[in-house]
Amino acid sequence: MSDKTFEMALERQFAGAPSFPDADVFAMRVTSRLDRGWTFRRMLIGGLGAVGGLIGAGQLLGSGLISRLETITAQSDTLVKSGIASLPAARGLTSLMSAGSAMDGQVLWMSAALGALAVGLFVTRAIREL
Repeated sequence: MSDKTFEMALERQFAGAPSFPDADVFAMRVTSRLDRGWTFRRMLIGGLGAVGGLIGAGQLLGSGLISRLETITAQSDTLVKSGIASLPAARGLTSLMSAGSAMDGQVLWMSAALGALAVGLFVTRAIREL
């Protein structure tokens, strides 16, 4: 049979990690490097995301997709107005549909305002984190 006191002493010795004289300094240096790395990573990810968004918006505008969507919208408005105009109960719907095409500019401005708000919130959070 094995000696229980020997096993307990052996377990006690392996349970405690050895302490080094510079353990506190080492822990402080590692913590500061980790904190500094996250700030840089956040800035890098945010910056690359903004650049990617600008490239995507440029590609979208350069492809002519918006002009094609305006053409399709105009054609569908004409089609819906001609089909619904014969129904007397749907005259209010045709005026609503024609007002929808005038709101395209407002939707784009609202999207730009929300994007600016998101950038402002990101900047304030980044400043607070520093």
